[in-house]
Amino acid sequence: MLEYLLFSVIIGVLSSVIASLIFLSFLTRVRPKLEISDKIAKGKSLTTGDIIYRIKVINKSRRPVINVKAQLHLITPIVVPGGILLKSKEIPLKRSEVMYLEKFDPSDEQAKYAFRFTTYENIEDIWEDNRRSFLRFRIIATDSISGFTKVFVKDYHTKSLIKEGEFEFGNSMEIKG
Repeated sequence: MLEYLLFSVIIGVLSSVIASLIFLSFLTRVRPKLEISDKIAKGKSLTTGDIIYRIKVINKSRRPVINVKAQLHLITPIVVPGGILLKSKEIPLKRSEVMYLEKFDPSDEQAKYAFRFTTYENIEDIWEDNRRSFLRFRIIATDSISGFTKVFVKDYHTKSLIKEGEFEFGNSMEIKG
């Protein structure tokens, strides 16, 4: 009787561990997958002619993403007694929220899976200390079916990552001058 009880407990624990592992592997597959450009495109606004800066995001998920929100900050580390603080200055984006990005489909002729976040702030003037400060782009997105959310962060540490030109259309992260 005791052996039967012990066997039941061991089977119960093993099946719980296996179920948890299966659930965790499921979680990693139903979260958004976004790709953020490694460089920032510096171009001109087609309507005003002003200098603008763009960061491109591509939804690489098999499902659409919703409630996409982005932030761009200039981060300056400051040494204080006991550690380092990150001083943050927000750089406003023309549009910081996108309601819906289509699932990744390379045959989509309109590339509804890609979006370019734009700022009219002169990043190069704001970003005075290229050795200490850096730009941090953060974006959060929710999988439209599972409801799981993920935060993505991309840091730009040198001004050399700002390239004159425009992003190519669609799945490409190339900037053409």
